[in-house]
Amino acid sequence: MSRRSRLPDSLRWRAVGWMEMGLSQADAARCLNASRSVVQRLWDQYQSEDYVSRRHVSGRPRVTTPAEDRCLALSAQRRRSTTVPQLVADHFVASGRRISATTVRRHLHNAGLYARRPVVCVGMEEKNDVSSF
Repeated sequence: MSRRSRLPDSLRWRAVGWMEMGLSQADAARCLNASRSVVQRLWDQYQSEDYVSRRHVSGRPRVTTPAEDRCLALSAQRRRSTTVPQLVADHFVASGRRISATTVRRHLHNAGLYARRPVVCVGMEEKNDVSSF
């Protein structure tokens, strides 16, 4: 199965036409090289709305998936001394896509991970000196 971000509208309408002619959802998915659940959602949308084109979504498309965000956070938790540039390099090796260090920092912040070092401080103790009375 190919990892496609979205089906073009022409293929969406073609799949609907195939299913109206009697082709099964599994066969239509095989012809499109897509997941059967994608074709099922497409057919359900067509049945309810008579429309299969994607709706406009505001905002910039995400660079990473939620699974990749969890992977970044998990690798940062497992290796506490890892820097953000190292995480960027590890992500590039794993997925083949470049992401910026700012994106990694933002996703780590969303996961509750910050660049803080624990510092050992001298605690303030209460003096119980009798001579000061």
